[in-house]
Amino acid sequence: MQAPETEGLFGDLMADNKRYNSIADMKSMSLLGVILGHCLLFYVGNPFFPESAGFVSKTAVWITTFFDAALVPGFLFCSGFLLANSIAGKGQTVGKLLVKKSRRLILTYYLFGIFWVVPLDRLLDIKSFGRPQDASLAEEYKYMLLGVHTDHLWFLWLLFWVSVLFILLKPLVTKKRLPLLFAAVMAAAVPVQLFLQDVSYFKISQVPAFVPVFFAGVCIYFFFDRIEKLPWWVLLGLTAVFFSAAMFHGKALTVHFLLVWLCKICGALTSFFAFVLIERSAKVKRFRQLRPVRFAEYHGMYIFLFNCPPVYLFFKLLSPYIGKYAALCVICNFILTTAATVILEIIRSGAKKRVKELIGHNE
Repeated sequence: MQAPETEGLFGDLMADNKRYNSIADMKSMSLLGVILGHCLLFYVGNPFFPESAGFVSKTAVWITTFFDAALVPGFLFCSGFLLANSIAGKGQTVGKLLVKKSRRLILTYYLFGIFWVVPLDRLLDIKSFGRPQDASLAEEYKYMLLGVHTDHLWFLWLLFWVSVLFILLKPLVTKKRLPLLFAAVMAAAVPVQLFLQDVSYFKISQVPAFVPVFFAGVCIYFFFDRIEKLPWWVLLGLTAVFFSAAMFHGKALTVHFLLVWLCKICGALTSFFAFVLIERSAKVKRFRQLRPVRFAEYHGMYIFLFNCPPVYLFFKLLSPYIGKYAALCVICNFILTTAATVILEIIRSGAKKRVKELIGHNE
């Protein structure tokens, strides 16, 4: 039974097949977890995150290590799973799928970049990811249009390029030629990793590391029914094994990029098997029916899109008072940022509904 799909300016980026509740939950929690990860980044001394608390928290480093290995890979894993579901649907041609991804990801990137990220970063003087320092407003927009000044929107380009690769290989997906599909996507990913790592435009350099994770999501789609029937103790054991492997992600960074890719797959599979297991609980099923939970599921993407620059702003406001207490500052920042983004999304979705009513297209 398909979830209702709301068309409009962006489309519903979180439209999931409700048969796959564990995937829907995993995707939503990955997005909320990434917001928490943004709150932690002020305390890890990451050179790619210009704003800093001025000291490093070992706990924050440990948590973000797992988040790096599991959350973003987990989201890409879910996206691969759901793309396989879309490709398998009737009437889904390569052209239609490419148009849908372009509208939902690239149009979203430019709208949020033009009207949200660039103006707020400049107004609040936020040193966000990719923002050129001492640049004019025109230059900032130029770098945003070229996919350099992206801040958290970088993953829209990532998701777009990886999706395009698999859509172009649609015949291999529909015919379940998984070994050939793996060979094809790796043949595309490895050269980019080796020769295009210095290309900052449109986040091409970020793509290769997540291609294997996306492939894992596609594969799991075809075996999901069997996995769902596994005994609970098998699922628990698989979760523990993949978690242990995923935690080598930090060390893998100094060894070889293929080992990093493998750790990302393990991180995504940790989340997947954990969510398949907890989905069996009756309490979890009741919890999923709560209105806030359903709101987060259907609007999680937009909540994430709104989280920057507010996460920077709240850190700047909190830092002079509780910045030296990492745990307290992270928790407060997460609560404030999530509350602010939820309010913004309620306003956005309400305005969208009102516009449709005014033009005679009630949902």
